[in-house]
Amino acid sequence: MKEFVCRSLDDTKEAAKYFATFAKAGQCFALTGDLGSGKTTFSQFLIQTLMPSVKYVSSPTFTIVQTYNSENQTEIWHVDCYRLKDREEFFELGLQEAFETCITIIEWPKIIDEFLPQNTIKITFSVNKSGDRLISSNK
Repeated sequence: MKEFVCRSLDDTKEAAKYFATFAKAGQCFALTGDLGSGKTTFSQFLIQTLMPSVKYVSSPTFTIVQTYNSENQTEIWHVDCYRLKDREEFFELGLQEAFETCITIIEWPKIIDEFLPQNTIKITFSVNKSGDRLISSNK
């Protein structure tokens, strides 16, 4: 188990850089944690680490999916399942195809947990009593 204590945005960037080393086509990252625990900020840093040309990463809270691509990089799907009402919406998004060919970063994956690829890196976010963000993972 890997754990990061993030007291600053720079610490969160370092955690994102660590996980970027595992990113390749077909890799899924499932991010769980309470509101405000750092999932979206981490996702932004992970995407910008993988695609430095991307200057702005928006939260997919309302759009559910944001995609990022460039000519010489694997496409990245940043997904927020918080607003999914049922599993059928998951299938309508086409995420199953993305799991095979893209890097997927999924916030709030609980509703689709049983459909996540076997190699999914599960990352948990929390905040301790001091206000530090804790990032822990199975990888």
